[in-house]
Amino acid sequence: MLAALAFSAGLAAQSGPPPVAPGTGMDHDLTGVWGLSRGVRDQVNGMRRAEPAAPMTPEGQAKFDYNTHELKDDGPITIDPAYTCHWPGLPHIYFSGAYAFEFVQTPQRIFIFYENTHQWREIWMDGRKIPEDSDPLWMGYSVGHWDGNDLVVESGSFNDKSWLDVRGHPHSDALKLTERYHRPDHDHMQISFIIDDPKMYKGTWEMKNNFDFKPTWQIGEAFCVVEDQAQFFHQSLQNPEKAAPDKQKQ
Repeated sequence: MLAALAFSAGLAAQSGPPPVAPGTGMDHDLTGVWGLSRGVRDQVNGMRRAEPAAPMTPEGQAKFDYNTHELKDDGPITIDPAYTCHWPGLPHIYFSGAYAFEFVQTPQRIFIFYENTHQWREIWMDGRKIPEDSDPLWMGYSVGHWDGNDLVVESGSFNDKSWLDVRGHPHSDALKLTERYHRPDHDHMQISFIIDDPKMYKGTWEMKNNFDFKPTWQIGEAFCVVEDQAQFFHQSLQNPEKAAPDKQKQ
């Protein structure tokens, strides 16, 4: 009898408290829909930097100057590739408006579905490395691991066709991106992005932003339609002939 009680006590001590239910954010689970925090949505394009962008290389500065040359004429930026329905890329996709995104997790992969232009990406969680012979990709090739309850994602093998943000910061095919998804409690998440691109910048730099859990939301249908983009620029700009999307029409 005493032996049985001791054995039962030992089991209780080893098992500890019951595991946290899925979806609470305390057991390596980010499942669900997330949207920009309310205060962030009040900012232009919802992006803030943890620190200034690193000084640029001559090549990076030349590309940035071209990407932002319309601002010198007191006009808006219209040549962002995302405005002509190219994939925004990373981390740009998180800061193009107040679109939501959704995590879907499996044992070997995490999928993120973006309302923005109805895109998705996969993060491999099986211990693999970024392949050296991967094709250049709009969203890069991503591998992840858990650091405590933080999801850390390393991405590489990007093409050079997108921008880092809506402000014209360029990147090259040498971009290495490190994302950290930190969930301090059930309803909040902070994502930080470490930019490492030696062709464009002389050092690494960081962007970050805050997001809220949206248990009642569903991802909507938000496709990018070139004709709609062109019409938007025609209606919004005083000089629609300057709008890059309109120039795409043959």
